[in-house]
Amino acid sequence: MTKSTKNADTALRGGVWTTVSKIFTQLTQFAIFLVAVRLMSPAEFGVFTLAAAMVVILTKVSMAGWSEYIMQWHGPEDRIRETLFVAILCGFTSAAMGVLSGSAIGGMVSDPVAKPLFQVLSVGMFFTSMGAAYNGVLVRQDRLTAAALITPIADVANLAFAIWALYQGFGVMALAWGRLCGAVIWSISGLIVSKTTPKVMQRETLADKVAFSKKIIITRLVVNVRIYFATLIIGGFLGATSAGYYRAAQRIVPAFEEIVSEPTRIQSWNLFRRSRDAYGDTSRFGALSLRFFPILFYGAVPLFIGVFLMADTLTAGILGPGWEPATPVLRILAVAALIRCSGNASAAILTLAGQVQKLPWIMALYSGITIAAILSAASFGITAIALSEVVASIIVFSINAIIMKRYAGIHWHIILCRSWAVLPALALAYIPIFFADRLNLFSEAHDLVRFVLIGLGMMAFVIPAVLLLDGSLRNALRNRGFSEHSVG
Repeated sequence: MTKSTKNADTALRGGVWTTVSKIFTQLTQFAIFLVAVRLMSPAEFGVFTLAAAMVVILTKVSMAGWSEYIMQWHGPEDRIRETLFVAILCGFTSAAMGVLSGSAIGGMVSDPVAKPLFQVLSVGMFFTSMGAAYNGVLVRQDRLTAAALITPIADVANLAFAIWALYQGFGVMALAWGRLCGAVIWSISGLIVSKTTPKVMQRETLADKVAFSKKIIITRLVVNVRIYFATLIIGGFLGATSAGYYRAAQRIVPAFEEIVSEPTRIQSWNLFRRSRDAYGDTSRFGALSLRFFPILFYGAVPLFIGVFLMADTLTAGILGPGWEPATPVLRILAVAALIRCSGNASAAILTLAGQVQKLPWIMALYSGITIAAILSAASFGITAIALSEVVASIIVFSINAIIMKRYAGIHWHIILCRSWAVLPALALAYIPIFFADRLNLFSEAHDLVRFVLIGLGMMAFVIPAVLLLDGSLRNALRNRGFSEHSVG
């Protein structure tokens, strides 16, 4: 097996395991949720949600783009070790700030659990920042499968500890201790598997790291501001009830988005970095994209269309009775998620193309478009707001296509034509949904179980159809070749 073929085989296996890992993560989080709702009060959930939301912002700052810096680096290995040192230092600083803030919060609120909850979640930031950096190291080492398998190990630790603590009566603290346990396992496993130790940073390299991480931090904060600002707009215009329905649908769709977004992010960094390192520039990005993005669509289109078609089953299974108004919103948001799924590769491609300085401005533009669309539809109800997100996604996709063509030589009209096989495959995927509804199959099963079983039936039709219709993909799998050369 040649080196290129071996790398391609690694990419294929790594992509599969990354997807499986992300699905497993969603399942473990859902399992924790099911146990927690039985043993915790709504008030406890409220305290945890508030504390977790505050810690999320600090976590984004503590991670500071070190993983991305490691994945894009093309030079001496010592720079990677120095970056690990900086990542650990930033994580420690953010965690210390969080612990001190927890003490202050404890003096301002009456709930005695608020202080230890915030402090434990803050300690977890240190290990999360460290784990993210080591995840970047593993991706750079072309060890995608190892990186993917570490995550389920951490998820199992989180699940086991959280559920044990819940049944022991620790309440909301059980969720915090579970997260901390998972973060510790994730970070330590990355250190052991990568066999890469931190090295004290040289002062002359600090400026480069800070300049890069600043752009990544701003980009992430802009995206988060867009998400939270949109929620505030909906709540302000429509009231708590409508905002609740909309937010419920928003919580479901991202769970499926993560199944697509994380493999897309990891593989885009891995494959496009290899292309840049092999050719010294972005000259082969266009050819590589003709294989990368069609495969993305082969997975994403059936997934989100499945959510669209079975939204009522999904709503009943996750939210229960009384949440029916969220169903049409869920359908529409699934379409918006499908349109924007390819954007998960944009940060990697632009960074590797030497355009990281443009990322904050591009994300600010995209966020402004989304917020403007939501504002224009806010007074017309939650369905109109959901439709405005679809419109915004189409506009953002069009602008992104222009940017990708200019800076990376990626031509989206060719990519979409190359992805034609997904359409007949999707038509075949409707067969199990049709017969399940017509013959009332799995009607006695829990709605979530029914959703999963029908989804597996869709996969049984989609995968063979795609392999039959896309000869270049079939040849690539047969030859274990996943590169710009595997495009037929």
